[in-house]
Amino acid sequence: MRFDLDGTACDIAVMARRPELALVVNGHGVRLSELPAEQGAFRLNVGGQEIRGWRWVQGDEVHLRLNGRSLVLRRHDIRNEQADGNAASGNLHAEMPGTVVALHALPGSEVEAGDKLLTIESMKLQTILTASRPGRIAALHVAENASFERGALLVSFAEPE
Repeated sequence: MRFDLDGTACDIAVMARRPELALVVNGHGVRLSELPAEQGAFRLNVGGQEIRGWRWVQGDEVHLRLNGRSLVLRRHDIRNEQADGNAASGNLHAEMPGTVVALHALPGSEVEAGDKLLTIESMKLQTILTASRPGRIAALHVAENASFERGALLVSFAEPE
C-alpha cells in the first residue's frame, strides 16, 4: 500500500500478522507488538532497536506518537466517502476517550475537507480533528475542556441540500 507520511510518500507492505505484525516500510523491516493493558500503545522493533509509541486511528488517517514526535499517516487510495460510516452519516465520533482542548469551528460554519474542527487530547497526545468533506456544521456536541468516551458523537454535519 502507498501512504503519505507527513507529506512524503512511502510504501508499506504487510509481511506477517501473527504473532506480531511484520511490515516492510520503504524497504526496511519493522515488527510491531501491542503492549498489554495500554490502549493504543505499541512497540516497534527496527533493526534490533525498540521504540515505544501510541496510535489513534481516524478514518483513513493513523496518528502516531513516536520518540516525542507526532506523525500522521494518510492512505493514498482513500476509499469512497460512502464507505466511511462517519463521512456518510455526516457525524464525527470519538475513536477513543479524551478531552476537548480547543474548538476551531462553530455550529453553522461552512467548512471544506481538511478544515480544523476540534483539538482533542487522548493518552497525552493532542490531535486536530478535521472535516472529512465539505459542508455545514450542524452541531458541536462537546465544549472546551469537556471529557468524552470512546464512540461519543463530537460533531454533526448538516445534510447536503
